[in-house]
Parts: sequence; C-alpha cells; structure tokens
Amino acid sequence: NNPDNFYSVYAECFESIYNGEKDGFISEGNIDLDDMHNAHLSEVNFGNSNSKWEEISAFYNSWEAFSSCLSFAWVDIYHLNDMREAPNRRIRRLMEDDNRKKRKAAKKERVEEVIALVRFVKKRDPRVRAQREQQLRDQAKK
Repeated sequence: NNPDNFYSVYAECFESIYNGEKDGFISEGNIDLDDMHNAHLSEVNFGNSNSKWEEISAFYNSWEAFSSCLSFAWVDIYHLNDMREAPNRRIRRLMEDDNRKKRKAAKKERVEEVIALVRFVKKRDPRVRAQREQQLRDQAKK
C-alpha cells in the first residue's frame, strides 16, 4: 500500500500512540511489558484494504477500550521535596490529593483524545462503511 494512503497513515498513527505508551511505561521504571495493561494493543493491526472483517473489528474493539498505562506524574503540582517540607501530615495528604486529581484529569483527557481519534478514523474507514452497507443489504434480504 502507498505510504500516504488512509491505511498507512493511520496504522503509523496508532503504532506511534502504542509506542509512546510503551516507552513511557518503561521510562517510569517498569521492566516487564507483560505488566502493561494495554500491551494487547500491539497484537491488533490496523491492516489495509484487504484485511478481513474479524481483524478490523478486533482492532477497533481493542482501541475503543483504550486506557493509558502511564502514571502522568509529570503533571504533579507538588514534588517529593515539596512533600518532605510539608509542615504536617494533613498538609502532605492534601498535596498528595491535589497531585492525584491532576493525574486523574490528565489521564482522562489523554484517553478521551485517543478514543476520539479512534471514532474519527472508524467513521471514515472504507472497510467499516462497506461492512455496514453489507449488513444493511443482508437485513433487507430477510
């Protein structure tokens, strides 16, 4: 397939997202990729115009359930030194809560972005359109 066509562009895009997750997981000190809860994404391929529907469906099902494995620690407001300098345990816990909220919000935003991309691509995927049309024709025959 042509490197500039729909399949090549989006295959590379999803591969890049997965590789970013994998690299981030490793850079956070993890060494066993089996512990990466979204490692299964490497097993599904975007495919091309000749891919079977089962493969296409498996790809979209996997990516529509995307969840990032990253900790999002880089969005923390308070860092280890700040925590150590907290005047008491209650303040330290409040700092940890603020960090937890920031991480959760950043993760949610990332997941929503990826899922929005999946939906965008799926809506425009000629293979998905063809499958829908085939299902409509099959239903009309009944």
